[in-house]
Amino acid sequence: MRHSWVVATVAAGGLLVAGTGIGVAEGGTVAAHQVAAKVAAPQTTAKVATPQTTAKGALRIGVSAPQYDSPGGTVPIIVTVYEVPKSSKVSISATGAGGSTVTCTGSVWQNPVRRTASRTCYLQLPNAKGSYAVRGKAVVTTGSVVRTASGKGARPVAADGVASPKPMTAATIRQIERCGNPTSDVWLTFDDGGSKTQVTSILATLKRNNVKGHFFFRGDWARKNPALFKKIKAAGHVIGNHTSSHPALSRMGKTNVVKQITAGTAATGTPKLLRPPFGAGAFTTRLQSHAKGQGYQLCRWTTDTYDWDGPSTALMTERIRYGDHRSAPISAGGVILMHGHGKNTASGLQKIINTVRAKKLKLQPLK
Repeated sequence: MRHSWVVATVAAGGLLVAGTGIGVAEGGTVAAHQVAAKVAAPQTTAKVATPQTTAKGALRIGVSAPQYDSPGGTVPIIVTVYEVPKSSKVSISATGAGGSTVTCTGSVWQNPVRRTASRTCYLQLPNAKGSYAVRGKAVVTTGSVVRTASGKGARPVAADGVASPKPMTAATIRQIERCGNPTSDVWLTFDDGGSKTQVTSILATLKRNNVKGHFFFRGDWARKNPALFKKIKAAGHVIGNHTSSHPALSRMGKTNVVKQITAGTAATGTPKLLRPPFGAGAFTTRLQSHAKGQGYQLCRWTTDTYDWDGPSTALMTERIRYGDHRSAPISAGGVILMHGHGKNTASGLQKIINTVRAKKLKLQPLK
């Protein structure tokens, strides 16, 4: 399990629109206007769809973000606009408060199943401890109708750990998200641990499909399951370090961070990868320095199935294919986060692999 993510709702047209996810309304606004055509007779403009006919519901904004991280660290957020009509053009931006800043990168992705459009942004936390809110904004253009929506996240991000004075560069953040993956292959990664039945099933599916997995199982799990852990290594998969007992490294001093790393599973492969539990501190130069001192490179992920939360296989594959308010979709060179103990991970892994391949993407081969 990682950070909890929250979603805000906004007030639209005098009515409070129920949000998706956990959250409460926090001062959002929605506006719409029709753009006049440069050369169009009244008869033509009359045929242009109005806001009432271009959308089934009022636009609303959500901001998903981790609950906490280190002061001075960078955290990924996702800004989502809901009730987006098909064939709409969408632009999304965000701003921080209290000295925090937000940078949005990459393209907007749309989920036609959920009628949403989302974009990944990065919140740079100040060095001072405190709570920092994010406000998202979207402009949705459908034909000649332009509508805007804005709103704050339902819960601010808490900067409550050990400070990381020097901010991380955007290039380094991209490298950590991809776990240093230098190829266009998609990586399948599995965290924490799992039962014998689950892990055995995962290994069988990977072998059947000639796909290599990256296993970030906890050190305490490996010590309790030595035969099963040995089986993972013997099968030719990559072993990563996910610490000994899964604490938030963003809240720990150097001595305890080093203890957690050294008692974690010894990583294989080049470079050796360390995935911080909850992703906390993954984009901090402080933790990057501590990891480097132990011979590790930090590793996060680009696409999260949230399998620890018990979603169905259908929802996980939809998330991988289209993305949603909690995760970006998978793309070339991306890294998918799963867990050995996910309720539907082992049983749904074949469909997850099929979904990646249906997007014309290649998975890292086992052999």
